[in-house]
Amino acid sequence: MEETIHVPDNPPSIEHILRPISYISWLMGVGVAHPRRCPKVITIIIRIVHLAMYFYVLVNFIVIVRKISFNVLTIQILFSGSISSVISYVSGCYYIYYGISQYNKWPELMDRMKKLDQKIRKEISMDDQPAKNFQAIAILAVFAWFPLYPIICTLYTHLYSSPFSIKWWNVYIKAQSWVNSFVFDVVIYVLYCRFQTINKLIGQLDQLDAQQIAFQIRRIRELHNGICGHIIMINDIHGVHLLLSSMDCFAKVVTLLYQLYVCAMVYKCIIMTDIYLYSIYTLYVIQFGLMCWICTLACKEFQKTGTFLYNIDLNSKNLERNCITKEVNDFSIQLQQHRVAFTACDFFEVNNALFSRFFEVTITYLIILIQFTPKVGVHHFYLGRQILHRGITLL
Repeated sequence: MEETIHVPDNPPSIEHILRPISYISWLMGVGVAHPRRCPKVITIIIRIVHLAMYFYVLVNFIVIVRKISFNVLTIQILFSGSISSVISYVSGCYYIYYGISQYNKWPELMDRMKKLDQKIRKEISMDDQPAKNFQAIAILAVFAWFPLYPIICTLYTHLYSSPFSIKWWNVYIKAQSWVNSFVFDVVIYVLYCRFQTINKLIGQLDQLDAQQIAFQIRRIRELHNGICGHIIMINDIHGVHLLLSSMDCFAKVVTLLYQLYVCAMVYKCIIMTDIYLYSIYTLYVIQFGLMCWICTLACKEFQKTGTFLYNIDLNSKNLERNCITKEVNDFSIQLQQHRVAFTACDFFEVNNALFSRFFEVTITYLIILIQFTPKVGVHHFYLGRQILHRGITLL
């Protein structure tokens, strides 16, 4: 007895499913996601408020730097920290800007995905629960950061008897960066689920006769081409974001590791600072690694389509193979022409190979910074601790 699967007559659209994270992204003033019915002027006002916050952060950054007494080591620490901070602020300002400049792209993308989902559901049932779960984890990760930061600062102050001021704008800017990346990750994960559904549909073709298989392959080609069109649009929207996000994570990780080296090897101090730096380092690595992993998942699922097609062709009978072979060959040509890749403005592809190169380049730059680190005496201890503290607040 076959198990019956209940499919709702009007399942919620992907725009409805992604509403929680799109509202969070919109309210936090980053990215292209926004409520469809909200007037553009409200979005502009929200972005202007966030832009004013970035201007305040820039002024505060200049004030902190002017209060510092400089030597060779402090210049090196602050130089690396300043580059990291500047990239973060430039990225944040761009995220604010491109949400306005590409305001109409989000509803257009959601409309196209809704039409594609309607076509897919005519052929096979589709479960969006994995996408909902992934979105819930992403939202939980963003909001877990807000209590985590003051807890670490409080522990540092209590155990080390040294004030560690809570810079709430730093907390908020990091959360903005993460939620913007999570919106991209969730959308790519949704497309990955669509590729999975299509491959599942191809796997069920063995139950049909030759003419039906050939007809279904033509239908599946249309669905597959629709997903590839979505990926081209997403690359168009998020290309600069992927470039800036990669640069930001790289600069952060190099700076954090270098400051950890200074803490451990030069000053041999500040255990809680080490814990704080490790936590920030881990979060940025997770952010970048998750982005690479999701893109790799989608690309691998795309590559599986060709394998499933050839299995259908090989398993068909000789008398029936001609019409199937023709459709499989046409589909194979389409797969070659529509190679799936997520690129940062065509500079590099975002995948697991990039993640491994990320560590190689990080180690190279870290070794260069360490080689230029001067030897200091005990009399520099308190000055170094002050610089490390202020350098950390820039992150």
